Amino acid sequence: MSKRIVAITSKLLDGNILARPNVTLKIKYTLPSIQTGNQRAGFHSSRQKHRTKNANISFSNEYGSFKNSNSCFTKIGSTRKFSSSTDEAFRRFRSFANGEQFTKVFVDSALSYTVSVAYSPKDRLKNNASADDGVYDDGEFVQNFKLLNAKNVYESPTGEDNYILAYTEIGIVVGVLDGVGGWAEQGYDSSAISRELANKITKIYLESPKLTPMEILSLAYEQVKEEGIVKVGSTTVCFGIIDGNNGRLSTLNLGDSWFGVFRKDENEKYKCIQQSSEQVHYFNAPYQLSVIPQDFLDAAKKRGTAYLMNEPDECDNYESKLRSGDIVVFTTDGMVDNILPEDIELYLNDNVNDGVNLNESLGSLNKNLVQQTTVLSLNTNYKSVFSQKLTSLTNQDYIGGKPDDITSVMVYVK
Repeated sequence: MSKRIVAITSKLLDGNILARPNVTLKIKYTLPSIQTGNQRAGFHSSRQKHRTKNANISFSNEYGSFKNSNSCFTKIGSTRKFSSSTDEAFRRFRSFANGEQFTKVFVDSALSYTVSVAYSPKDRLKNNASADDGVYDDGEFVQNFKLLNAKNVYESPTGEDNYILAYTEIGIVVGVLDGVGGWAEQGYDSSAISRELANKITKIYLESPKLTPMEILSLAYEQVKEEGIVKVGSTTVCFGIIDGNNGRLSTLNLGDSWFGVFRKDENEKYKCIQQSSEQVHYFNAPYQLSVIPQDFLDAAKKRGTAYLMNEPDECDNYESKLRSGDIVVFTTDGMVDNILPEDIELYLNDNVNDGVNLNESLGSLNKNLVQQTTVLSLNTNYKSVFSQKLTSLTNQDYIGGKPDDITSVMVYVK
């Protein structure tokens, strides 16, 4: 018999780590229910073969087509144009539609890179299911509180997540961020810090593409703190820079977002050959870059607690040499709390074959992965990665997906 997870509180913001290493989690669950079969196999077998293709162009999405010329963006069949200035390129790189993709070819390089972003924000207004009849009324006050907090998050189509996606003539920067949702429960915009940090990382890269990921993150974080747009907030971050000349990927990770490199083995099957490791203080409390007012810090000190605050130099760093055929995935924990890297392997092997041209259809491949994972995250009978970790931690059997924002940036090397 398993307890079915219905709702999980957001990632933890504070706590006395030394005195309180084992944190009691606030988790809502229904009455015990019979555990279903092998959900991992279900993820594999339920996939439909990927056949959707976009037009053969540099940029493609449901809103139109784009081609690249001399570092400018020109919308085909439209008068809309973007100059080569950093500001206009920045605006374009910060406004990708869900499932949009582009292909970048570098001078004097045998490799080309097709890149896509896909996302699925969780429903922040949906009532939690009750233990008995599946209907739970939050009440007018709680519902209005949800509306107030969700209004801020609506500014970001990725919810509290955000993405990093841009290129120059020497490389590409790609990655994801995940704003810590616990601040929304206290009435603050949890999406602000991930959005502003993504903005700063993108702009710094466009202006100074020879900087390392660590140098860019350090500068971006300082700018966010000094600028004052973000009043309070915390975020994880995972991003990398691809050297357009030699295909080297330099990546950093802070927190529980994730990246993995998938490469075909001798049997032409995709395998995850490299991935980031989760950085957490304890369960559901990831490393995080934070902006916290001094009065908050003083009040926490009086209570004998401390906010979780990390610095850029605490990131893990990774180096990869990409090859033709590789697929790289950067994603927030909304995906990897529900499925394993092995599930992504199965998905790629089900949907990528000799009949699929990823230069045309990577956006659809990426968007479908996000959509399929979202379905699993809402399945109360699904044995998610998160529920299995929770079972191991509490010695009680939990079952259910973990609803969350999901953002995925996918890179195909050819």
